[in-house]
Amino acid sequence: MSNSEFPFPANPASAAFVLQTLIKTTHQVQREFERLLSTLGLPSYLTGSRLRVLLDVSQYGSIRMSDLAKNLGVEARVVTQYVDTLEGQNLLVRTADPTDRRATLVKLTDEAFPIIEKARIIMEQAAEKIFEGISIDSRKELIQQLTMLTHGR
Repeated sequence: MSNSEFPFPANPASAAFVLQTLIKTTHQVQREFERLLSTLGLPSYLTGSRLRVLLDVSQYGSIRMSDLAKNLGVEARVVTQYVDTLEGQNLLVRTADPTDRRATLVKLTDEAFPIIEKARIIMEQAAEKIFEGISIDSRKELIQQLTMLTHGR
């Protein structure tokens, strides 16, 4: 990234500049990750966000859509859009929650499992390409810093 993308303010350690840099960097990393997913052979309908849905559902076996929205940090209507797409690709199925008829559960179809395994391999390849210039020690430090940011000091 060039300096023109991140012009230095009078105080480059200011919280505002750190936040601005983090937002820009996150956006650029996400775009590059999405690009790499498609170039490495993942179907175009499997965006990073939809993969997160599949991976979350696979972790729980079946999950209420409202809980899925909470886990992903998105609105319920966004999860509905993701599930609609993934259900249309025969990767997810909706069922009634037997303990609460107002709630809907989603679970993986048999067709989803090989796609998820392929996606995990491709995601690992994409991540390695994104972070190839960053040492293991720097990656560990980045994880520590981000964890401090999200979980307190």
